[in-house]
Amino acid sequence: MRRPNSFIREIDSLVAAIAGFLLIYVWTRHSGIGVSPDSIVYMSTAANMRHHGVINDFTGMPMMDFPAGYPVFLGLVMLVTGLEPMQFAPILNGLLFGGLIFLSGWIMERFSYPSRWYKWAMLSIIVLSPCLLEIYSMLWSETLFLILTLFFFLAARRYHLAHDWKGVVLMGAIAAVAGVVRYAGVSLIGLGVFLMLTDFSMPWKKKLWHILAFGPISISLIVLNVYRNHHVTGTLTGYREKAITGLGQNLKHFGNVFCDWLPFFDDPYKYPALVGVVCLLVCLAAWLYRLIRQHDEYSYDQIASAHFIVYALFILVVASISRFQTLDSRLLSPLFISWLWGSSSWVLPQFKRAGKNVRTGLAVLGLGAVASMLYGQLVLYKFNWEGIKYAGIPGYTEDQWTGSQTMDFIRHSPELHKPGVPIYSNAFEGIWFLTGVVSDLIPHKDLPWDVKDMMKEDHFYIVWFDDATNADLLTIEAIGQIKHKEKEYHFNDGAVYYFTTPEAH
Repeated sequence: MRRPNSFIREIDSLVAAIAGFLLIYVWTRHSGIGVSPDSIVYMSTAANMRHHGVINDFTGMPMMDFPAGYPVFLGLVMLVTGLEPMQFAPILNGLLFGGLIFLSGWIMERFSYPSRWYKWAMLSIIVLSPCLLEIYSMLWSETLFLILTLFFFLAARRYHLAHDWKGVVLMGAIAAVAGVVRYAGVSLIGLGVFLMLTDFSMPWKKKLWHILAFGPISISLIVLNVYRNHHVTGTLTGYREKAITGLGQNLKHFGNVFCDWLPFFDDPYKYPALVGVVCLLVCLAAWLYRLIRQHDEYSYDQIASAHFIVYALFILVVASISRFQTLDSRLLSPLFISWLWGSSSWVLPQFKRAGKNVRTGLAVLGLGAVASMLYGQLVLYKFNWEGIKYAGIPGYTEDQWTGSQTMDFIRHSPELHKPGVPIYSNAFEGIWFLTGVVSDLIPHKDLPWDVKDMMKEDHFYIVWFDDATNADLLTIEAIGQIKHKEKEYHFNDGAVYYFTTPEAH
């Protein structure tokens, strides 16, 4: 029999949420929210939308590599608060992290087999998760996307209890918003269709009509975003290159992330691909078992298992087709909570049904696993904190960037402020963020048209930062083979080069 629904049941979730908020506050106290190249695109686009009504980033060009949802969200917060993103981001992210934690606790209270001890263990792991602390200490769109994912779980559960049109619209609306916060939000569209197709309690005719309605609603906003991208840039989601890593290599990277999340493995990991496959199979087995047994097959824990399967397959396939950053903890962060629930919640019914001796054994194993997980998280937390408390969150607000000699030269050099002289850099976003000077990215080696455009320039500056080395970009040596290096200034963290066109002989 379910415990009565009351606020008392959620006090532990509220306490955990407050702890999460305070952790983000402490982590960002030294230098503010963490800022990456993506963050600069988000905040500059939000500012341009707020002040000029255009979806352009700091370069003045239309934003296309990311959907517009997160900058719109930041712009709305700017409108309400009258503050800039760097001013409100630590509080905003603390509230979002607290909201994610509270919502996780609320959902666990409504699992098929709710357990207070299980809930406390999972909340502790979520609060101290290095993966989630990294996400919520940065100005990233995942901070909003993860909460939308849990709201989708709520909508999916409601739909599978009622099977009504209101549920279809609610699921579709949340998936639509998630799709314009991150392009990976299309995975929620796939999840919605997957859940409907595997809901055998609903007549096929009704199911088909619901899917036909869910589809257009869920893709509506991303279609508008993609149409706008094509209209202003001629591309759908920006300039995308073909993948250079196959499925096998991506599965290895996928497994590496789970080895990082688990405290039982020592780096370097021996069989990361196997770990990734096992994580997938555990969640798949838990989902199939409940589906076949037809026991509350669309409970929250079951929906989480389905989400893990759909998102994991989606990200592995996309990473094998389109080139982007190596699969890492950030890209897989939407899986963290689903993985926790999908790989552990199946123990709860076994524990309830088992005899005393088996229950004791399961309790000891569970306690050992949780203690090991928390210990590993605390060790990593302590290691990360040693750097953060003295230098700030890694990124452009970190002391090494805010105190950069190269950046200081850019700020005060009249040469770099002359109109009409192009500037290229391997950290062009950081230059704008810290100096206000607009530059461009040094071309990629394998994009000959970009290289050709740069070499057409009669003269230009190259600003090179040692900590922003990117093997895909042209090197100073390669540029020097075509252009004449006329001046160079060296600093403790980088250099500035002035190139001109050699005289024809």
